[in-house]
Amino acid sequence: MGTLKQSVFAVSLSLLSPLVLAQSSVTLYGIVEDGITYVNNSGGKGGVVALTSSIAQGNRWGLQGAEDLGGGWKTIFKLENGFNPNNGKLGNGGLLFGRTAYVGLTSDRFGTLTVGRQYDAVPDFYALTTMNGNWGAYFSHVNDIDNSDSTYRINNSLKYATPTLGGLQFEALYALGGVPGSIAANSTVSAGLRYSSGPLYVAAVYTSSKQPATQFPDGNWVANEAHPSINGAFGYVGHPASMQVAGVGGTYQIGAARLGISYDNVRFASANGTNSSSIFNNYEVWGQYYITPSVALAGGYTFTTVAAANDSDGGHPKYHQFNIIADWFLSKRTDLQLLAVLQTTSGGAFADIYNGYPATQSSTNRQILTRLGIRHKF
Repeated sequence: MGTLKQSVFAVSLSLLSPLVLAQSSVTLYGIVEDGITYVNNSGGKGGVVALTSSIAQGNRWGLQGAEDLGGGWKTIFKLENGFNPNNGKLGNGGLLFGRTAYVGLTSDRFGTLTVGRQYDAVPDFYALTTMNGNWGAYFSHVNDIDNSDSTYRINNSLKYATPTLGGLQFEALYALGGVPGSIAANSTVSAGLRYSSGPLYVAAVYTSSKQPATQFPDGNWVANEAHPSINGAFGYVGHPASMQVAGVGGTYQIGAARLGISYDNVRFASANGTNSSSIFNNYEVWGQYYITPSVALAGGYTFTTVAAANDSDGGHPKYHQFNIIADWFLSKRTDLQLLAVLQTTSGGAFADIYNGYPATQSSTNRQILTRLGIRHKF
């Protein structure tokens, strides 16, 4: 009887051994960011001062985890919620996990495959070469027309990223539209390549989306209109048939200084209710310098040109934006930021600093914004 009991016990242990050996972990993390913003012209009604959040980075709390499957493979997942600390409301269109929600498999040898609501290559690779990718939303290219500030994410997507080999990494994404009778409708294709070695980082990306205003309802889309300049850059876009973003950029570290440069081309087909395209070109250059290990200064300039469909003013709009920021790190998790933005325009466009809530676009071709903010990571 004793031998039988020992045998049953041994068999039970052998069946349970995969569960015993498998190791899993779940991490709770987040960011709380808030500040005071002043904008000099809000729709021609004068200046405005208000609390604004999710500027340096989006407010969030999230859960991420991994389970070791053996043989170098892991199951991974991430669920990330966005919120507004000033009123307690959900961000990202009121979705519970509007920032990110995915599950997948990863291997150091074979790469990572994930499915769910995710970022495409523009925020993943290209944004790191821009000021908004490093210091937040107010420094975005006009109205975040290229989505480098990740105004929207990609639903129903499959994404594969290779391991980093010799400093190189490749990423590809495909989002299924789920439209009966059409594989292409409401779909997105994205790819990116980046190289990182020592002080050098360079990236090139491409994303193409069908029916973007339908596919990404949390974007800045406006209805087709006769006078597009009254609704910022997206007034020249309306509800287009497709959107294409192609970008290239890089950064280089020189001691306590870092330099960045980027260019992207954004094309909207059948824009603003016409058979023509609206085309945006964004050029950016910036620099950063650490005065001390805990205090950094950065400044940059962005130039945007527009070849707009149905440009009622006929002026070929242009946007000039000047950005400056001082970032003081109180600890590894907490920092204070003081920033200023000046945007001027020509060609019939009104100045409109992105995400300048509570302000709307200026009633003139000039808008100035300043902000003092605090960010804490946990």
